Amino acid sequence: MSTTPEDADSASSEAWKLEHPEEEQLTKILLRNVGDLTVAGLRRLCSRYGTLVDVFKTNKPGIAFVEFSSENEAALAVKQLNMKLGFNYNADFATPRETLPTVVPVGRNDPPAASTPMTDEDWEQASIKRRFNVGFSLPLLINYPVQELLATSVNYRAADGRLRRIDPELFFRIYKVEDLFETPKSMDYDPAELQERVDALQKTCPNERNQLDGERFTYQGLSEQERARFAVSYCVVCKGYGFSYCKGCGTYYCSVQHQKQHYAEHKLMCPVAGASAGDTLNEIKADSEVEEHVVKETAPANVLTRDPLPGTKVKVFITAVVTPDRIFVRLAEPAANEQYLKTVGEFALAGLNAVPVVHSKLPATGDIYLALYEPLNVYGRVLVTEVGPERCKCVFIDHGTVTFVANDALLLLDDIRLMYRKVQVYKVCLTDITDEQGEREKAIQYLMKLKDRPLQMSYRLHVNNIVDVQLQTPEGTSVNEKINRLIKIVPIRTESSPGRNVRNDAFVMYKDLSQAEPTVGKNRCIMILNRTTILLDSRITWIAIEDLPYLKNLQAMLECYGKKVAAFKESYLPREGEMCLVQCLNRWYRGVCYETAGDAKPAIFLCDYGSMTLVDLSNVRKLPTQLATKAVRTHDGIVEHLSEAKATGLVLDSMFLDIYLPENEPVQVDICQRTVLKGLPGVEEKETQTVLSLHELGNFLKSRQMNV
Repeated sequence: MSTTPEDADSASSEAWKLEHPEEEQLTKILLRNVGDLTVAGLRRLCSRYGTLVDVFKTNKPGIAFVEFSSENEAALAVKQLNMKLGFNYNADFATPRETLPTVVPVGRNDPPAASTPMTDEDWEQASIKRRFNVGFSLPLLINYPVQELLATSVNYRAADGRLRRIDPELFFRIYKVEDLFETPKSMDYDPAELQERVDALQKTCPNERNQLDGERFTYQGLSEQERARFAVSYCVVCKGYGFSYCKGCGTYYCSVQHQKQHYAEHKLMCPVAGASAGDTLNEIKADSEVEEHVVKETAPANVLTRDPLPGTKVKVFITAVVTPDRIFVRLAEPAANEQYLKTVGEFALAGLNAVPVVHSKLPATGDIYLALYEPLNVYGRVLVTEVGPERCKCVFIDHGTVTFVANDALLLLDDIRLMYRKVQVYKVCLTDITDEQGEREKAIQYLMKLKDRPLQMSYRLHVNNIVDVQLQTPEGTSVNEKINRLIKIVPIRTESSPGRNVRNDAFVMYKDLSQAEPTVGKNRCIMILNRTTILLDSRITWIAIEDLPYLKNLQAMLECYGKKVAAFKESYLPREGEMCLVQCLNRWYRGVCYETAGDAKPAIFLCDYGSMTLVDLSNVRKLPTQLATKAVRTHDGIVEHLSEAKATGLVLDSMFLDIYLPENEPVQVDICQRTVLKGLPGVEEKETQTVLSLHELGNFLKSRQMNV
């Protein structure tokens, strides 16, 4: 039985979709300079890029045609063949020849022959050069360099290694450390804006004892009527904030210790506590006997040890955030907190008179030293997990943070008892955290803001691992649920509903997007992403090598979101200059709508790769603001002295570019900036240009100039 309403118009429901004839795919490519290759050799050369339909050579020397089963395979072949170093295939799509109109000589009276109208495909190919004064190209498939990972799991693989002997319980075996690409903000508001709000609040509540105490606005000396407006409960013992209460009488306590301290008085007025006074009193006596029992400290073995967590529900402080679902915590109970602060202070004091390790020996895996813990600017105890020629990978034992420390910054720790002091941090695994490649950085920053707050933690032990961890703030907010809300990016459907036009929803214009400033200086390492415009104005698109992890992470987020919206049949027509999500060669990219010409193939500038391409409207989606507002870290740069060399006859063929301006590999350059005037006389505007001096290219141009 049909579920369509009887009064629905099936034609009107599809009217918003763009209709255009099915276009013939460009699956055939043209190769040049292949005279030395046979047809079999051409098949071996091109078979790695896709399924071959046909391969043949023409009568014209050095020319061959290769046909693939799809346009994506043909595009990949064009891109990869043109990137081959030392070859000059000049691969390109084989497009149909245009039929030129018949020209009738002047004075002839014969009527002109009827010309064949151009097809959509021919019109598109002929109009590209008229529409844009830029070069079209596909985005580069980047060969990302191997990163030095902060994870320590690889270092624990040797079962008989010294690292596992020092840390037999694998307290600091870490499988992954999340990268941070944006600097966490110290406060949520601009300082000037925050001060304005404080001043306005003080005017509405004129009280000399009301003040901003750190990040909180405190009220003192309020009347009973004013105090009643605030739903704040206080501990009956210390008058501090109450985090737990008795279900029988509603009495609040800040900790279990204060609840035990108040128990004798509490059982007299609480019916629930009085009914079970005998049993509870026995429990308290037993607990007090355990607390009063002092065990003599034995000489520690040369291994790291740790006391187990009490119970299955405890209060903790976060000490380090590894990933959104892996963190290090410590107990927040007063006695444990006092012991922890005492231990941290002893290591800070020991570091003041310590000497560098390199003065007496070389660092070794499994050694325990002292190093500066930058977040607190004090010395802390570190466990060396990997030794390098200039720096070591270390874990701060009393925090859980993993970092690289220069070898000459490691200090000797002579006190053996202090070296093997009990570990007081615990690695825990939060439960039900999404593995989506979304805004994971926001989740990490949220956890970092919770570091100074006591959190209620419930957990389960599994093979000595603390798993199924649930965290809760003092206000009762689930930390696990908040993390998932921060990470997940909800897909945007572009179909319009009654009274709503999705094009008017939140969108981001490219001109409003933040652009990272290039780092100028000598001997910088970059990667060239696009050199299509090198023939026009000696300009290339590049990115600093240190920003490649940022681009890789951004691309992973786009791919994850693209999979969510790929199944949507509704396309999206962006404004000119609007950020959008586009699919090109089965990959998703951030794009800027450069121009629309009514042919359902807008020109899209892939801002993170410097590529301009035509995209079918069915492959365009609306881009959520979380992804659209990410900073662009790619740059344009003018290659120094290249335009002058071109003027003196230098030919920029593909072989020359592959040698001196190679894409997809590290290039050493000197970067500077200059200011030039652009525009008509009298109305010039200043423009800052980035100038790149490529080392190898510069040496070649100098030698060429000497030989001229």
